[in-house]
Amino acid sequence: MSRGAALALYALLVVIWSSTWVAIKIGLEDSPALLGAGIRFATAGAVLLAVAAVRRRPLGTDVRLAAMLALLPFAFAYGLVYWGEQHIPSGLAAVLFGVMPLYTGVIGGLLLPDEPLSSRLVVGVLIAIAGLALAFVESLDLGEQLAWAGALALVLSPLGAAAGNVGIKLRAASLDAVVLNGWAMLGGGLLLLAASALGEDWGELAWTAESAGSIAYLAIVGSALAFVVLTVLLRQVSARSMSFLAMLLPFGALIFGAVLYDEQLTGRAVLGAMLVAVGLLIAQGLGGLRGAGAGAGAGAGAGSAAPSPPPAATPSPRPGSDTASGVRR
Repeated sequence: MSRGAALALYALLVVIWSSTWVAIKIGLEDSPALLGAGIRFATAGAVLLAVAAVRRRPLGTDVRLAAMLALLPFAFAYGLVYWGEQHIPSGLAAVLFGVMPLYTGVIGGLLLPDEPLSSRLVVGVLIAIAGLALAFVESLDLGEQLAWAGALALVLSPLGAAAGNVGIKLRAASLDAVVLNGWAMLGGGLLLLAASALGEDWGELAWTAESAGSIAYLAIVGSALAFVVLTVLLRQVSARSMSFLAMLLPFGALIFGAVLYDEQLTGRAVLGAMLVAVGLLIAQGLGGLRGAGAGAGAGAGAGSAAPSPPPAATPSPRPGSDTASGVRR
């Protein structure tokens, strides 16, 4: 993959995932949280598998990895995201989710030999925690009884996403990204629907233009397209660098929330997002950001939000799987 292609895909994910926070908020007006999330991922998974079948691709994949992705990123992480966004604004939710690179740094440092833990990570963590504390205090001032619980859910949810990124980095280099994500999303969607059936009233779902549009956008663009692109980039960019996407999303999410959902854009939320970003930049290190593309991991944003392609030693996907020049969380 060329550097320009990697940058273009990276920028695409920033735009898409900056907008999904407010799309979730809009969908929650007419749908129980876990039910909406379950429909989103079950639909996205079915679409990806249908695409693979139409293109006559083998539908086999790494069952353990697909099951792990179904459980951790899609069911656990997004279950918490949807539940938490019932109680806090979408932009603030994105700020709190910005802790993801810290989780990825720790998990990757333990499991990925090319992404060891560094001393600067501690300093970056402390600064980012200060930003999260500001955002958390902002949630407590909202007047919503369960705002603190919603904020806590958003802080915990990136654990599942970080584990998923590291899992993809470790096991998905030669897998068909469309098929892998198809099975993982379908499984995650079914788990969310099962959890919803136990605790939510499906009679509360209203198929309005807003709810249908929200689910369609989140399923096709925010899930099927975005996670296939993520899997492609994780073959080229370190897991830690890829996770730094979460550092860039709060700023766009705050703007989308203010423009599309009339959420208040407060100075404290913006300052919190800035502190998280500074802390994560320090944790990653400028040198590490510039060289992220040459590593083996998969992560978030790079210093100037520019992941670099790896050298030729990167494992090549098998014939028939998507590549960055074609189609590939």
